[in-house]
Amino acid sequence: MPGLGQTVDLGGGRRAAYEVIGDGPPLFYFQGGPGFSAALLRPDAELLADDFSVYLIDPAGSGGSTPPSDPSQYDHIGHARFYDEVRQALDVATATIMGISFGGIVALTYASLYPESATRCIAVASRAVGDEVESDDAAAEMEAFLARHSHEPWYPSARAVWDEWTDRVLAAEDAREVDAMMAAVLPLYTADPERPGVRAMIEEWRRDMHSDLAAIKVWESGLWQKIDARPLLAEIDCPTLVLVGAFDLICGPTQGRLIARAVPGAELVIVPDAGHFIAAEAPEAFAQEIVKFAG
Repeated sequence: MPGLGQTVDLGGGRRAAYEVIGDGPPLFYFQGGPGFSAALLRPDAELLADDFSVYLIDPAGSGGSTPPSDPSQYDHIGHARFYDEVRQALDVATATIMGISFGGIVALTYASLYPESATRCIAVASRAVGDEVESDDAAAEMEAFLARHSHEPWYPSARAVWDEWTDRVLAAEDAREVDAMMAAVLPLYTADPERPGVRAMIEEWRRDMHSDLAAIKVWESGLWQKIDARPLLAEIDCPTLVLVGAFDLICGPTQGRLIARAVPGAELVIVPDAGHFIAAEAPEAFAQEIVKFAG
């Protein structure tokens, strides 16, 4: 998969790689991870191309974007600030702000910090708190969704990587080690990894993902475990959609309900028979809900 095709100068020798897909009102779509190029979101953006100009932007340090000078800026606030620099550099006045997974936390953070620039906010497969502050219900939900795959022949090896994830990431010396780990656990994130569109997405990620090891190490060194974005969520005043897969093991209905309760007036939609990658698992529902909300 080729990288994002354009770059914009952010000053001080920094740049951001980006691409615009579609024609319509601007929609900024933030990648998850952290540590992955937004090029992996092209299939998602193409589902929305008839209704929006979808801006894909490589996160700082990933793909073609330069890393932050301070590793602390890999958090959700640092990412939001980076994306607002990009918005200003591209001379986009306002936009719908959307993100998936960690990018969803960033989108919510952006809407809180930059209310004059965010006309709407969409959090796809997102969470607002880390495991040190999440409820017992969320932990039980994750275990139940993991167990849905326990009969599969690939499950024992995938589960071993899952259970050892943080220690193995922190010990990794090459980003390719993390890429191989992610390749092993990707099926766990889905409701049905053998569904044709889902299988194609998994193979595409396995082939094309190139992790930013620095970002992932910071993330696993205590950043995500302690994250609590709820104080920021209470300050969001634009219309907000929370889109959740019914079988998402890390950002499932329990996390979605938490976000929807914290954001004033937020709308929660739970997509049946979908896991973490809603655009691949339920493409019609993904596009329909976003166009209905923001189109």
